[in-house]
Amino acid sequence: MRLLHTSDWHLGRSFGPVSLRGTQEQFCDQLVQMVCAEGIELVAIAGDIYDRAIAPTESIELFRETVRRIRAAGAVIAAITGNHDGHDRVSPYDDLLDASGVYLRGGYEGVGRVVRHQFSDGPLDVVLLPFLEPQAAPDGFGVDDRSPEASGDTEAVLERRRRRTHQSVLTHAVGQARLAMTGGRSLALAHAFVVGGVVSDSERQLEVGGTGAVTADLFDGFSYTALGHLHRPQEIGRPTLRYSGTPLPYSFSEDHQKSLVLVDLAPDGTCVTQSVPLTVGRGVITLTGPIDELLDPTRHPDAHGRFVRAIVTDCETVLDAKSRLERIYPYVVEIRLAPDGSPGPVPPRPAAEAMSPFDATTAFWTEIEGSVPEGDAGFE
Repeated sequence: MRLLHTSDWHLGRSFGPVSLRGTQEQFCDQLVQMVCAEGIELVAIAGDIYDRAIAPTESIELFRETVRRIRAAGAVIAAITGNHDGHDRVSPYDDLLDASGVYLRGGYEGVGRVVRHQFSDGPLDVVLLPFLEPQAAPDGFGVDDRSPEASGDTEAVLERRRRRTHQSVLTHAVGQARLAMTGGRSLALAHAFVVGGVVSDSERQLEVGGTGAVTADLFDGFSYTALGHLHRPQEIGRPTLRYSGTPLPYSFSEDHQKSLVLVDLAPDGTCVTQSVPLTVGRGVITLTGPIDELLDPTRHPDAHGRFVRAIVTDCETVLDAKSRLERIYPYVVEIRLAPDGSPGPVPPRPAAEAMSPFDATTAFWTEIEGSVPEGDAGFE
């Protein structure tokens, strides 16, 4: 059988002030065309269908229509919610949808159950592992009733809640699924940050301090694991454990080729994977230089149709940079004045009230002009 792995659609998202609705519709069209052209039997969507918990009506309609078109093309859909999705809104009718060939899961309800679907060349065990917020887990989740830890007193319950991590809740969910698997070929969908993955600027952090990470060995034994959350397409140690990435760029750090993953999965569980480039979406580019150089239309011809971040390095004050650059680059969405050429944020400085008048004036001059004032200012 052949499956298509995608994730992180983020329907309803904008790029800066620019709506991506039309481009997301183009992606959905290309996805459906690929399902038809490649003989896809299963489309896996590994979370973050929407960009926020309460999705815009037009985004909900776009997803619904895309699901209808995929099913009309003959493919089954397996989808999970991510950390951006409101799982209680996306998947309240999952048991009713199962009969229609759309397996959609969110939150803790039913997590760890195995969906066994019959495809053209045999059965496949599908394990759906949506984003699991550790602190939202039911009090008894992951606790053996016979264990000393199963005490129901308030202090014991609070202690169990404090100890929960993404690793612990996902380990329990995967363990429950393994008990119900048949030992044949299998597919896992998970929305998580797996250790070893490369992040982008547009991902929402799951938890501070690294406690949101899970280890790759959690998915050992699955024929293929379709991951979601990280926006850059990448393998985590092996071709069968991978992120498909977002279908469109959502930050200036996503200057890589966007793609989907095509997976041929044999009855014995062996699989062959390949990346299929996407041809929709506007690319991103960061331009750095003096304003006069950036305004030369011949210097950056490949930037005219992309989303542009312009880092203006003039030491002198630059007026109306945004409106002037828009005449050359219609999709410039970010301007940074950085005389030192650095795209990073301005380092923190002491509060003005804690500085002497001379130091405050010097700091202001240096930030605006990009250099320390020269000569005797005559006011020290």
